[in-house]
This record gives sequence, structure tokens and C-alpha cells, in this order.
Amino acid sequence: MNENDLKKVNVAQVAAELDEPFAMINVAAVEDLLVSLYRCEGALTWHKHVDIDELFWVQEGAMLLESAWGRVRLRPGEMAVVPKGVDHRSSSTLSATVLLLRCGVAPDRKNGHRRLYTVAGTDQLRRFSLERTIRQVRSPHQFETVVAVEESAVEVGWGEGTWPVEVPAPHDLLFLVTVGAAIVRTPEQTLRLQPGDLTVVPGGTIYQFSTTRGTTAVRVSRERTPGP
Repeated sequence: MNENDLKKVNVAQVAAELDEPFAMINVAAVEDLLVSLYRCEGALTWHKHVDIDELFWVQEGAMLLESAWGRVRLRPGEMAVVPKGVDHRSSSTLSATVLLLRCGVAPDRKNGHRRLYTVAGTDQLRRFSLERTIRQVRSPHQFETVVAVEESAVEVGWGEGTWPVEVPAPHDLLFLVTVGAAIVRTPEQTLRLQPGDLTVVPGGTIYQFSTTRGTTAVRVSRERTPGP
């Protein structure tokens, strides 16, 4: 298999491999953004990350995310970002399956306790919802940003048929189907995605993205910078 071939990952199947509390598996990379799946069960100790923001996105179950900026309860389709330097911990009374998005390329980015510029209580931890955002998307085949993390954005859209895309892909793009079905085509492959399936289209790839009726899809993409 070529390293640029599309690879399909099913979130539920990977979650079944997480056989102990806080076990984690890396499932994809989008540029320098690492996408991991972990099992939240019980409570982690309080900690902070010195150089990275972290996005917590619940796939199944429910979790509590506590931080120096407050606390939020997250259910499937909901997410929150803990900024670098903010003390936090995640917990779940039963068990939750959570996607974790964070920068994963710099070896010196790790847990730490040194003083940072982020000050406790200067802001509030916020909960973001795919369902709430999708209600704001008025037209098909358009992605609306749910939340940004590092230099990337989690976006959601809906529609049926072939979507307009930039060809070739300007950078790595992750697609995840939440409702319905999608097909990702390249000159060499045709990949069918069902709910809970994700794939990454490598930057520079010529591709097509199409969906069936009633489909909702999530895209993780490099955040656009405003033009002059």
C-alpha cells in the first residue's frame, strides 16, 4: 500500500480495542495535528500542557472536563478546547469514548508544571456542539467552523451529491461521517464511509467528495487566514 493511499478508520471498532481506563490509540494525523482516541473512565490527575492546546470531542458516553477556567459536561457530538498552560483533568463515572486533537510533532511538547502566561480565571471553558452548528448551515455543501484548535478547524456540513472541493487538496483533510454515507474518490481509489468512519486525504491529492441524502460530515482542515 502506498503511503498516500486513503485509509479508513471506524471509531467504534478502534474504541473496542481500548481495554482499560485511559488507554489511547492514535488514529490519524492531519498535517501536524494528531488525532487520538481514548477511553475516559474514572478521573485523571490534574495536569497542564506547556505548549499545546487540546480539543476533547466525545464520541460515545459522557465526560466531565474540569479546568482552571471552569468545567463543562460533554456528550456525543460536543467538544471543548483546553488552552496551553491551563490546569485540567477529564473524568467519567462510567465510560466515554473521546477523540483528542492536539499538535503531535514537537518532541518537547509534553505535560509540565512550569509557569506560563496563561492565567487561571481569565476566560471560561466553552462547550461546542456539532448539532448546534449544523443548524446554522443554511445551504448544502458548505462547511461551518465548530471550533478551532492550534492552526486547524473542526467544521461540519450537510448535503447530497458531489461537493465542490479544491483540487488538488491544498493540505491534509480529515473527513468523518456522522450521519448518512459518503464516497471519497481519487484516481486510484474509491472509499466508502459510513457513520463513524473517517479518512484523511493527503495534501496534493486529486479527489472527489460525494454524499447520499441526509448526510452530515465533519471536516478537519487547516484554519483559513483572512485575505487582504
